[in-house]
Amino acid sequence: MSLKQFLVIHPYLFAVFPIIFLFAYNIDEVPATDLILPMLAAIIGTLILFLLLRLITKNSNKAAIVTSLLLILFFSYGHVRDVISSLGINGLNIGQVHISNQFIFAPLWLVLFITGAFLVIRAHRDFSTSTKFLNVVAIALVAISLVNIGIYEVRTLNRVPEETNKGSTSLSSGNPHSLPDIYYIILDAYARRDTLKSYFGYDNSEFINYLTNKGFYVATNSYSNYGDTFFSLPSSLNMDYLTVDEMANEAKRLEMIGNNRVSQFLKEKGYRYIFVGGGINFKGIAKYTDEYFVYKSESLLKKSDFADSLISTTALSPFTIFLQGFWGESDRKAVFYAFDKLVDIPDIEEPTFVYAHMRPPHPPFIFDRNGNHPKYNIFEGTGNIWQSSMHRERYVDQLVFINKKVEAMVDEILARSKVPPIIILQGDHGVWWERGGGKDMHNAILNAYYLPEKDKQNLYDTISPVNSFRMLFNLYFDTDFELLKDETP
Repeated sequence: MSLKQFLVIHPYLFAVFPIIFLFAYNIDEVPATDLILPMLAAIIGTLILFLLLRLITKNSNKAAIVTSLLLILFFSYGHVRDVISSLGINGLNIGQVHISNQFIFAPLWLVLFITGAFLVIRAHRDFSTSTKFLNVVAIALVAISLVNIGIYEVRTLNRVPEETNKGSTSLSSGNPHSLPDIYYIILDAYARRDTLKSYFGYDNSEFINYLTNKGFYVATNSYSNYGDTFFSLPSSLNMDYLTVDEMANEAKRLEMIGNNRVSQFLKEKGYRYIFVGGGINFKGIAKYTDEYFVYKSESLLKKSDFADSLISTTALSPFTIFLQGFWGESDRKAVFYAFDKLVDIPDIEEPTFVYAHMRPPHPPFIFDRNGNHPKYNIFEGTGNIWQSSMHRERYVDQLVFINKKVEAMVDEILARSKVPPIIILQGDHGVWWERGGGKDMHNAILNAYYLPEKDKQNLYDTISPVNSFRMLFNLYFDTDFELLKDETP
């Protein structure tokens, strides 16, 4: 390989730039190991494509430019689709079939690539100046993202974890072995009963009746305080609304999930702090917990939220429906693993505070009503058809199965607990991806409390997550937390 060929580096940089950029943008939430597979796939794929085009064109510069053109179109596909969708253009309806922008753009992208490749290959020039220019642009793009990553890492090394105490609390001592286990179980995007009936046509009465018959108080008019997991959880676990600084600081909010006021309070009372992830994880939370249960696939081709997000921005996004059987199996195992861990908690001798976060019923849809793999068709796709009737059916089907798992879990926990436990079942937000319905769609949540040996008159229908632990600590630990106004800022 000549020096001239060796200096053709822009295809490889354009291949890794979207991956590095996405990681830099989500660095608080993504472990660096999630980059390994996408980076390897991008570099190896680019090398193979470049060598094939080099063989065809007999010119390294031309082969590299065509390769970069394909990569730019490939990685920009989802971004352009989202911009078009934001303008209210959401595809075509042909009879009963909805064809999303995903598939409409595919022929256009193919035409752009073929036209560009034809013009480059047929041109009577060596493109050396263009190659140098593209090298400089690609180096600059990658360098900017690497600098941002470096700045973050330096700041992280110099940052001392903050104590999230907002005010003091008088802690009384007691016999740890007489304290109840406390389960804070988030069912992500679990909508309220009336929302399910009004907007999804599903009556969730059977599950609600199960909870009330077991002794749960179900708040029938509860709203989440925020419409996003990474705002809602920092608020509820720290028993307060977020400040302006916290709202703007993603890293701080992520730390507030793991290093939260609720767990600090309970650890001082003698509790063990346990995190159970059912298809969702939070970067850095393990360093604050006493036990950390998250399913870990041993496969090199393991599922990750980062890979999902990356693929959704590429020209592969229309075909991710065919990966559900492959990707979904890891998601499914993570959910089953989490439920298995939860029913074993009563066997731990010390009192435990368990924060468990279940991804379902939030997408991706990996369960039908009986817990089997859903059957998909090519026109379901992803992205801007989330408002389709098929998507709503998938959501309800997954919710029905999760109801069954929750019922079995609650039965097992109550049967195996030596001291009657405290259980909170709560949606962290509503169905934010659905248009229309406003607050009743995006913030109306399931919010249920099992509070043994306590008068339920302390509970009320509009209680929101920010007051859940204020109320609970006042009831069980003789604190005097003032209940805040229940609102969605």
